[in-house]
Amino acid sequence: MKLIASTGIALLLVACQPTKQARLVYPEGIYPQPEWSAVELEQNITIHHLSRNGDSSTHIIRLKNKESPHYHDFHDLNVSVLSGTSIIHFKDYKVELEAGDVIYIPKGTYHWVENTSPNANVVFAVFSPAFDGKDKREAD
Repeated sequence: MKLIASTGIALLLVACQPTKQARLVYPEGIYPQPEWSAVELEQNITIHHLSRNGDSSTHIIRLKNKESPHYHDFHDLNVSVLSGTSIIHFKDYKVELEAGDVIYIPKGTYHWVENTSPNANVVFAVFSPAFDGKDKREAD
């Protein structure tokens, strides 16, 4: 009986440990985790724009629930999961994601993400070419 109780306590302690969040490293140093405002914490999707040049743009995106199915007709997208868990849905399959996973979404690919964490998940996204905020076509 003591072994079962000890095992239960050990599992509880492990489950209560904070999950590690991936770091975002730039040549200048480690990018600090964003501080989200009260308004941003209430929004389903919040985007912090980090950098932009003619070839690409980088963003930290916080997703509270899910996004609608859509396409990016002119932009390739690379996404690295920094924290949380989610499911990415493609046309014919879906994949469960966790911190550290990297996703490549070529332009014209049907996709959408559904958060499965109790808290919002956070990703680092790179659009190529630089994202103008307009290239999101909702799926029918």
